Formats: sequence, structure tokens, C-alpha cells
Amino acid sequence: MIYLEEEFREPVKYELSKKGYDEASERYVNDLIHIIGDNRKFKDKLPVLMLSGGVDSMMLGCILKQSFGLEDSITVGCVQDTKDIEVSEDTASQLGINQKQVFVTLEEILDTMRSCMYTDDHFLRGKNITTTFDLVYYLTFKLCLQKVNVEIENTDLVQGDGADTLLGSISVFMYKDVPVVIRKFPHLEIDKDRAKTIIKQKFYRDKIDPNNTKHKGSGQLFVELSEELGANAIMAFKHPDILRWVNDLEYKFSRPDIKLFPKKVIEYLGYDPIKVDRTIMEQGTGIYDIMKIVLELMASSSQSGKSPNSAVKELVNTKLKPKSVELPI
Repeated sequence: MIYLEEEFREPVKYELSKKGYDEASERYVNDLIHIIGDNRKFKDKLPVLMLSGGVDSMMLGCILKQSFGLEDSITVGCVQDTKDIEVSEDTASQLGINQKQVFVTLEEILDTMRSCMYTDDHFLRGKNITTTFDLVYYLTFKLCLQKVNVEIENTDLVQGDGADTLLGSISVFMYKDVPVVIRKFPHLEIDKDRAKTIIKQKFYRDKIDPNNTKHKGSGQLFVELSEELGANAIMAFKHPDILRWVNDLEYKFSRPDIKLFPKKVIEYLGYDPIKVDRTIMEQGTGIYDIMKIVLELMASSSQSGKSPNSAVKELVNTKLKPKSVELPI
């Protein structure tokens, strides 16, 4: 990444104490209440939480329970005994809400892919799906939500996509630039924590840049699916105009690597975050690794590209004619 001093933002500072975390938590909760309230479309019905086993999903659940009377949640997946499902059950129990678990099998997903491979005009064509993760995400949610279509019609569905990006990414890879930032601006006497704060601010700035035409993530796919099924997706964390201060928090305060700040928010709301963790959806679905192998085998043919993402591109690109490539399983 390229770092420019003129783009640096002042970090938002709170005391590293219970008082500091309570103050920041109160601000965050109030902002999220405002966002959810303003983006509700079906106010005659209670909102429904798309519940995973992650920290941010639980935090949204706490807020929805206390401020919007949350009663119901939906958890989607492909494998019923993953840790993500187990933890989501504990979250639902803590919150005292109903949890509807909806599963789709690997065979259902492969059957759907087979039906698309031999058709010029199918529902994947033209979608903003560019990676293996996008494909797994989209098909899992689409096939699962279709099974509860009647229940979610005319319903606000609250989803936690975008929280990691807002906090500063749970990935530690980008923080390899710490020495680079420190060396590049010696006159600023930047320490490691400030460097990490600059890096996560840069990461977020690039992600929300409207001129950035690179891959935008999978959240928009959920919004599109919800609209197709007559529901309204509320992406509470995707409002930089209100929530950018969360990204500007000092690294040592927010600690994206261990999701410290969201856990403090959960505690502030009176719940126990001990079981929730950094959930990565690639693991949460239970089939990501298998799908990657399937796509790698597809891409190994002379008619496809050389990577799983090449096979994904062939499935969704409106300019490409589907090849007579069979799924390897």
C-alpha cells in the first residue's frame, strides 16, 4: 500500500479502562440503533437477525434485543456440526430468541452449479461474483433463504457483513507494513501502535473509496438476494458516514486481531462474549475447502483457466459461453 501523510487521519482516543470502553460502547450502540432504525422498511414486523457464531453478529443481536424487541433469528449453513453453528446456538440462548437453522447440502449446491453450466441464461450470469468465496456465499444464502422465502418476505433482515473491514480487518498480513510506515515518516516519530492505526485507516479508506473498482466484497450479494425474495437487507456496519470513527480508534484500543472492542460492547450491553470468536465465513459454511477443490479440478481442464476463480468467472461472465466441462464430483 502507498501511504501519504496528507491522507493521515487523527486517531480517535479513549482511555484504556472500563470507563473508556463504556463511553466508546455507548457511542457505537447509539449509532447502530440510529442506522438500523433509519433503514427499516417493514416497521409493522419485528426485524430478524441473520445470526452466525461471530462476535459482530452477537453484538447486533444484543442491540436488536434491547432496542427493537428481537425475537427471531436465522442461521444458514451447509454442515450442521460446525463450531459456528454451535456458537450461534449459544448466542440465541443467551439472547432468549428463536433460532431457525436452515441448511443446504453440498450436493444441492453442486446440482445448482451443474444446471448453470449448460445454460446460456441462468441466475448467476452477470452477478458480481468473482471469487470462490463469493460463489459459496451466494449459493449458500440463496438456496437457504429460498427455503424460508414465505417467512422472510416483507421482513427487515439485519446482517453483520462489513464489521471486520470497519474495525480494521482481522487479517494480520497487512500489518507487515508497520516498519515501512515508521521508516517513511521519521519526522512524525511514529510508534508501532500508531503505525498499525495508520495502516487500518488506509485499508478502510481504500475499501470505501467510491472510485475503487476492485472487488467490493460479498455484502452486496446479500442485499440483492434479499430484494429478490421480497425482504429488506439492513447492513448495519456499512455506513462510513456515521461509523468511520470506529475505524479511527487507536489500534491498541480496538484490537481488530482479537475483536476486543466489539466484545467490550457486548459486555457493556450485559452479555457474555466468551464463546463467540472471529468467525470466518469460509470456515463457517463447512464446505469452502471442498468447493475450492472442485473448482480447482474444473480449472485444470484445457477449456478453463488455471485457478478456481477462473472457473467462477466462466460460470458468471455474460460474455463467455459455458464450456462442456463436467463437475469432477
